[in-house]
Amino acid sequence: MKTVIIYGSTTGTTEAVAEDLATELGATAIAAADADAAALEGCEFLVLGASTWGMGDLQDDMADFISGLESLNISASCGAVFGLGDQFGFGDSFVDGIADMAEALDDQGLKLVGRWPVDGYAFSASRAQDGTSFSGLALDQDNESEKTADRISAWVQRLKEEV
Repeated sequence: MKTVIIYGSTTGTTEAVAEDLATELGATAIAAADADAAALEGCEFLVLGASTWGMGDLQDDMADFISGLESLNISASCGAVFGLGDQFGFGDSFVDGIADMAEALDDQGLKLVGRWPVDGYAFSASRAQDGTSFSGLALDQDNESEKTADRISAWVQRLKEEV
């Protein structure tokens, strides 16, 4: 199954996570600024990832990418999202960008997989939260980078079971 990861990264942190995910999934990781229709040709499973900036804003390159997603003619049938945020510094908008990316995939008719439990996080609010889970993998490289590798591995296992 051809899997493509499109990521938005300003500081390189999300790019590093996308590359780790690509290795575990056997996927190709492409910066949102460089993603076009050719990059998505034959894609069966689309993964989007970006950080949340300030008070819940999606990273700029990813915001631009999802605003043009409709014109790319996506052939994938399912998708997943991951996001980076700071649960202590921005606990009232933690990984809000996940919600924006999930909505974009849903608008394209893709089945969203890879929900992630909110247990183990310390935040006060997130648009990405629906009940006891996030719409995708939530990572906090600022405060819990030591948990990232295990969270990625567990999420990849979940994705493989759900796709």
